Amino acid sequence: MPANAYLNEIGITNKLFPDEVTLLCNAASEPNDTPGSDGLEDIDHFARFIRASKAPPRDTALAATPAAEEGSKLFDKVGCSTCHARELTTAPAGTVVDGGAFQVPAALGSKQFHPYGDFLLHDVGTGDGIAVAVEEHYGRRAMARPWTGFSPAAMLGAANKVRTAPLWGVRTHSRLMHDGQSLTLTDAIVRHKGEAEQATEAFKHLTPEQQEAILTFLKSL
Repeated sequence: MPANAYLNEIGITNKLFPDEVTLLCNAASEPNDTPGSDGLEDIDHFARFIRASKAPPRDTALAATPAAEEGSKLFDKVGCSTCHARELTTAPAGTVVDGGAFQVPAALGSKQFHPYGDFLLHDVGTGDGIAVAVEEHYGRRAMARPWTGFSPAAMLGAANKVRTAPLWGVRTHSRLMHDGQSLTLTDAIVRHKGEAEQATEAFKHLTPEQQEAILTFLKSL
């Protein structure tokens, strides 16, 4: 979320994450991100921008072709939709999130959308192996929180996990996977290992025509 990124990627504390990760050389007052003349902070403007952004629309003409329709069925059959979930539903209107800082409005509540991704962490064999320390993400109060099941072992176990990328608009991407090292859809598919090994092997055992059908389906997203 924007507030987390402001702290960890840019080093700016805000109303949701008011504590610096370290106090060394810290001469600025907290939080760093304060409201402007309109009453909104930078993270508020950024959050509004993200909420207003839309994924590219599908290529409906390609999606209606027999090849794409067959590829859609095969996409589910080989197991791709296990992580690349076709449909998700937003929280109901009135749900309080971000520690009470935001309440889901009716315009965003209980809305179905089709990201082709579950936005969860999975080990698909391409992670960098770098364990993420909780303090680096949530400031000095992190260890005061009652983290359920938190342990160094659990932290290290997530070292190779990456968040599932949504496939909507994937046809507009020239570089694929979290590291951008795959240049074609086929390259990206066969790189999937770990939790995705079974789906990858199922794809490899399809006929060339069936594989091409899945690629056609993906190109319609």
